[in-house]
This record gives sequence, structure tokens and C-alpha cells, in this order.
Amino acid sequence: MKRLRSTSLGLAALAVSVVGCTTTSTMEHGNALYRDGQYVSAADAFSGVIAVHPSSVEAWNNRAAARLHAGDVNGAIADYNHALELAPYDADVYYNRGNALMAAGLYQDAVHDYTRATELNAYYAKAFFNRGSAYATLGQRDAAQSDWAHAVALEPDPFAKTAMQRAAGLDGARVATSATSDVRQPAVASAPAPGTRAGGVPLPSEPSPVVGTPPVPPAASPVLTLAPPSAGPQPSASVQTLDARALAARAVTRQLDGDHAGAMQDLRTAMTLEPDAGRRALLADLIRRLDTPR
Repeated sequence: MKRLRSTSLGLAALAVSVVGCTTTSTMEHGNALYRDGQYVSAADAFSGVIAVHPSSVEAWNNRAAARLHAGDVNGAIADYNHALELAPYDADVYYNRGNALMAAGLYQDAVHDYTRATELNAYYAKAFFNRGSAYATLGQRDAAQSDWAHAVALEPDPFAKTAMQRAAGLDGARVATSATSDVRQPAVASAPAPGTRAGGVPLPSEPSPVVGTPPVPPAASPVLTLAPPSAGPQPSASVQTLDARALAARAVTRQLDGDHAGAMQDLRTAMTLEPDAGRRALLADLIRRLDTPR
């Protein structure tokens, strides 16, 4: 999964506001735990930073990413809501919350967040790509194809560009369909990992896709308008286990962030959890395309 936050400079600046050697050390420890896949422990470390520095957007954003990877989708969304109260114009946090909303199955809400991210950063390729996946899930085929194509055109990284093309079926690969829909559903670009920005680059003290956030079966998505942070989704406090769709979405995000092994692991796990034969066929096709040497 990619960086916890997106590439916006706003979060990088805020990360510097975390004061004190102990707090900085705890943040770095949390980032290291996150990179090692110890998400529950990472979340605990970020909670320690929040206890000392409750106004740290970075800490709230990173704990959200750790919680999302640990399967606490609702907890992640709640943390992103708080981060947006502190930084209502941060494109990265909107992007990350969009990934969490995708994992929760709140596709229309995810569209709104991805839209807001693109309003704040017109060159946010992964936000356009994930919005396309949300549109696809909602059955809005034309909107999905438009966003995916635009994302590919904007993406400067050759590896991420190729991953996007394959995930969305824009590389000439066969477009798989299910018995219930003729819209392919590509994975979602993963959200940056805690303590990192887009592309997995560590933040000074740093979900991005797919989230990770995640690959969700190819689908299309909508846009968001500026609204008060308090108006954001308010999920219950219950823990939600990642299902096949959430894992698929996170897989795509991981692939876009360069974590190919993690992406393949998520996709194969999703295959074992997915009860629908049509969606299993989509996942199998996605695995084949993403695992084909470039």
C-alpha cells in the first residue's frame, strides 16, 4: 500500500510540527511497524503520538492507515474524519479516506472524496484512477473509462502507469465480465502507508489507490464537493473485517505503490473469500494481467 498520505506538501509541513524527540521517535517507530506489516502495533504507536500531540494531522492519518490495514475500516474512517477537521484542504487525506470508504462499500461517498482530492490537486492521477474504480462499481461505465484514461495520461511514473493500464484493461487485455455486470472493476490505488506519501516515500516524521488501499473489481465512480469536515461519513465504532472487494481494492493500491508481492497476496486471498463465480473470474484475470512481466 502506498504512503499513508498523499503527495501533498501540506501534510509534510504538518508532520514537522510533531515536537519532541520522544514523539518523533514514536512516529518513526510506528512507521517502521507499519512497513513491517505490524498494523495493530503501528496503530498503538500512532495513538501514543496523538496522546502527546492531538493536533498532528500526520498521526491521525497514519493511525487511520494502520487501522484500515488491520481490518478496522470504521476506525480508519473515523480517524480520517478527524484529520480532515484539522486539515480540511488536504488532498491526501481526502484521497485516503476515499480508499477507506471503498473498503467499507460506500462507493458514492468515496467518489465524493476522490472528487474533492482532484479539486484540490488537478494532477492527482491516483485519485482520478480510484474514482474511476468507484464509478465502475456503481455501474457508471463511461465515467469510469474517462477517469481511468485521464489518470493514465497524468501518471508520471512508468510503473504506476502500466499498473493502471492493466488494472483498468486499457492495455489491450481482455476485459472480463461477470454475470451481473458488463463493467470491469479494476483495483483501487492503495492509500499511502502510515508515515509515507504517495509512492511509499516516508514522511519527515508519513494510504494512498489501494489502500489502500486495494484493487476493487473494475468499476466507475463520481465526484465530491467541498463540505464541512463534520459532514463526512460517521461510521460506527465496530470493527469490519476486510472482505474480498476490500482486499482487491487494497491489492491495486499496493501494486501502484510498487508492492507487487503484497498485491498478489491480497488478490489471492480475495479469490478464496469471493463467493461469486463472476467476480472470481475478474480477480483471476486481474492477477494474470498484473503478474505478467512488463
